[in-house]
This record gives sequence, structure tokens and C-alpha cells, in this order.
Amino acid sequence: MAVAITAAVLTLLSCAGGIVAVVIGANRAAHKVTEARPTPGVTWGAAQPSANAPSSTASGDTRNMSPGDTLVIDGDGGTIEITVTKFSTATKPCAPYGLKPDEGMYVIADVTLTVTKGTASANPLFFEWVAADGTEANAIAGAFSGCGKPMPPADDLTAGTKRTGSVVFDVPDTSGVLEYQHRFETAGSWKP
Repeated sequence: MAVAITAAVLTLLSCAGGIVAVVIGANRAAHKVTEARPTPGVTWGAAQPSANAPSSTASGDTRNMSPGDTLVIDGDGGTIEITVTKFSTATKPCAPYGLKPDEGMYVIADVTLTVTKGTASANPLFFEWVAADGTEANAIAGAFSGCGKPMPPADDLTAGTKRTGSVVFDVPDTSGVLEYQHRFETAGSWKP
């Protein structure tokens, strides 16, 4: 009996330690991001601008972009291109081990990050869901959904490096935008 209790306590402590390590790593990654110059306009990758693309794209408007649109962040350390390739939703866990969404649904954003010059960092916690009423949600709760392929955090990615994965948010509905935070400020957003 004592062995079972000891094993249970050690298991709980290691799970808690893993969560603390993820949060500490996210905070360190957030502080290592290089200083950004003012965000340039949206660059359109291989796809052409969508019919409902922001009308002021040429003037540098990076808000309310459509899936497939690319945000370019030119920092002192390097340049990174961020593309939300698609959005999907789920009202239940996507894997047998996943947790049911507390808020009603999971919004799943498939993302591609490409470093085109110098070095940059990538972290799913740089993304945030902002609902129409201003409520904000991070991707921590969505990490337990079993949905999508989790995007791994990484520091000091060099030019030519590409990362793909999903960021998942537990939200009541799809009325909102996915924002990318660079240096704790919104650099751009995508609407589902």
C-alpha cells in the first residue's frame, strides 16, 4: 500500500514539474524574442490575396487577415514569416486521452513559421485567441484537447528553418480572431 501511495505521489509531482517547466520555458522564450521594427505589410505567399483580404494591406494593415495570408516580422535578429494555413473546430476531444472543451469548442489553427533571415523563436504561447467581446484565451487549455499536431517551442531557429503545427484554443464560438504577439504586442491577426 505504501509503495502504491509513493508511486502516485511521485507521478503527480512529475506531472506538476512538467507543467512548471513548460510555463518557465514559454516565459524564457518570450523574453528571448528579438526587438521588432514596426511590422511591415502582409506578404502573400504562394497564394494570391483572398477576395476578402484587408483593403489596406498595401499600407501595412496586418489585422483580420484570412487563412493563407502571411505575416512577416522583421526583427533585429532575423525575419520570420507566419502563416495560418487553416482553421477548424471540434466540440469534443480529438483523441481518447483528450479533455472535453470547458467553453464549448476547440478552435484549431494550423500554423507554419519560416525563418527567412537570421534567427528567431517560435512558441505556441505567442498566439492568443481574442473573442468578439474582448475575452482572451491562450493555447494552454487547448494543449490537452488531443487536437492537431502540437507546434513545438524553439529558440534560435536559423534561416531556412520551418516549423508547422497547431495551436488550439478552448472557446465558446468562432467569433473572434487569432492574434500573434511579438514582444507582448499584437503584430497581426487572422479571422477564421
